[in-house]
Amino acid sequence: MDLLPSLLALAGMHILMAMVPGPNTVVVSHFSAAVSRRAGLTAMAGVALASLLWVALSLAGIGLLLQQAGDFYRLLRLIGTLYLLYVGFRLLRNAWRPAQQSGAPALGRLGQQPFMAGLLTTLSNPKSAVFWTSVFAVALPAQPPTWFYIAILGLIGLQSMLWYGFVALLLSTGMARRSYAACARWLDATAGAVMLALGLRLGDEVRREMALRLP
Repeated sequence: MDLLPSLLALAGMHILMAMVPGPNTVVVSHFSAAVSRRAGLTAMAGVALASLLWVALSLAGIGLLLQQAGDFYRLLRLIGTLYLLYVGFRLLRNAWRPAQQSGAPALGRLGQQPFMAGLLTTLSNPKSAVFWTSVFAVALPAQPPTWFYIAILGLIGLQSMLWYGFVALLLSTGMARRSYAACARWLDATAGAVMLALGLRLGDEVRREMALRLP
């Protein structure tokens, strides 16, 4: 069986998912425009590593197992909910600060750790969780050879670095950073609202699942 079409299809699914704006894009954009190019690229590295962890779990079949693990999977998603709400709150609080303080890091202690911020954001990203544990895991061919695993890991890692690296480089240019500084409050408020909305949505999904289990 020719596995090249499957490999390209999975890679295409991933890059399209990555290009849809979400928490991963928000965190890389924030560090690139608000802090520095180096911080943005460091956040990108965290996102790329987390993406590799997700694809490794999917290749190992753990994604489908997580979906069937019931309470444990719900607990992981609740942790992701809390993290997204925390980040959203920090961004909104930064947007409401007086003008002279609005340039302060908006992610609390994680504002000094762009790699961890990128890593945790991707691991807790509901879009990533749904994609890797369902769409990607189901689309994997049955029992592919070892080279396929190596190839898909390499492709996903490369695509993550190229796309989010492009975002970091684009938004860390002088023009982008000046534009960000001019409307930092609105951008932080928008990013915070996106994070809060995703966190609330994920939390509501878990709440409804738990409600269905009640007698």
